[in-house]
Amino acid sequence: MQAHANDLRAEVQEQWNTLSATPLPDEAGLDAFVHQIVEDWRAAPLSNAVHAVAEYAEQVTRAPGACTEEGIRRLRDAGWCDTSIHDAVQVVAYFNYINRVAEGLGVEPQKELPHWGPARL
Repeated sequence: MQAHANDLRAEVQEQWNTLSATPLPDEAGLDAFVHQIVEDWRAAPLSNAVHAVAEYAEQVTRAPGACTEEGIRRLRDAGWCDTSIHDAVQVVAYFNYINRVAEGLGVEPQKELPHWGPARL
């Protein structure tokens, strides 16, 4: 998770304007946002489009057999084009796959990764 959190933190800062309608927060605010995503993404102040794709990503992860055309329609209605939907599903499926490979082989987290922010209190 630490590696993903580092990547997420960098993406959040770079892509803030597509994630939220609020001004870019300071470093502590960015860290708090990332912690919120990790703890409970549903409670995070995400744009409607990002919330829709996160919801679909969760479904692809937890119950891929339950994904239907209705879910794809909701993504389209939220503004996602078919190419973006395809790319999102590919990324989610890859992360699910590679995490299972790493866990199945007992791969330890990289110790040299920097901590991505203080834990929320």
